[in-house]
Amino acid sequence: MTVDTSDAVLVADIGGTHARFALTPSGASRPDEPVVLMTALYPSLEDALMTFLEQAGPVALSGVAICAAGPVEGKGADARIAMTNCPWVVEAAAIAKATGVAQPVLVNDFTAAAVSLPYLTDDDVVTIGGGTAQAGAPIGILGPGTGLGVSGLIPAPDGTYIPLAGEGGHVSLAPSNQREISLLFQLMQTHGHVSAERVLCGPGMEELYQALGALDGSPETGRPTAPDIARMAQAGTSPLARETIEIFTGLLGSVAGDLALTLGAKGGVYLAGGILPRWGDMLNHRLLRHRFEAKGRFKTYLAEIPLYLITAKDIALVGLTALARGKA
Repeated sequence: MTVDTSDAVLVADIGGTHARFALTPSGASRPDEPVVLMTALYPSLEDALMTFLEQAGPVALSGVAICAAGPVEGKGADARIAMTNCPWVVEAAAIAKATGVAQPVLVNDFTAAAVSLPYLTDDDVVTIGGGTAQAGAPIGILGPGTGLGVSGLIPAPDGTYIPLAGEGGHVSLAPSNQREISLLFQLMQTHGHVSAERVLCGPGMEELYQALGALDGSPETGRPTAPDIARMAQAGTSPLARETIEIFTGLLGSVAGDLALTLGAKGGVYLAGGILPRWGDMLNHRLLRHRFEAKGRFKTYLAEIPLYLITAKDIALVGLTALARGKA
């Protein structure tokens, strides 16, 4: 592919498993179909980036924005992300050298996802209960993938939004019933501190499955992957897999409710990430909504906040396009 406009921007979403690279042509708010590379096949971001640029052919770039799963340290040319679930170190200086763009934008992956929210349409989401989103109010976003991303948008006086850069996925996991309390103690024996991300992500599903089996002395054997667990639950061949999905869903709803309370997210809370959209009817909307609202005296407060499941793909790249063009 060749993009010959001087207003093309390069965007990339670097996750723990896959790196997605794309070009957004002049005048477009959404990028072309991304090229997806496995991070494990490349020793560094620069190697993967050069592979993409070689495939893209000659292109004049007016901007570059890249997000990665991890906290951003430093600013400007010194900005860098030592990724949480991948050995890569993403550095602004190396990106500038590889692309020829002097000031690339480097942000956390869920900061980029948060920036995309004003660009989403009704076709990009499924509403899971609640009232009407309040215009100009804070908005929350979280989602399980290789890790658990968390961010949000805070309204600014000029009518725009300020995206948050944080590591909310690493807050302490809070159980809400006896089964979850037992599960927490089981996980603490192995990990000490148990964060929300410890269970609410792809590898976390596998942790949940093993921990639940250990609690019950389950006869089920093996160490199935997260996709295997989802398939077994869907097929009804494994009660343990089905419980894993249900507990995952309940805990995610609870964490989403915590985020809504923390931000005062009357603009809504969005669920993103690569796991939930693939579950289809297996995602228990009633349980998710119940646990979202189950906060005692603040149940009525939360009942008015809409919860959205994002079904659109690669929303971080949409947010990165806006960032690369200085529109966010």
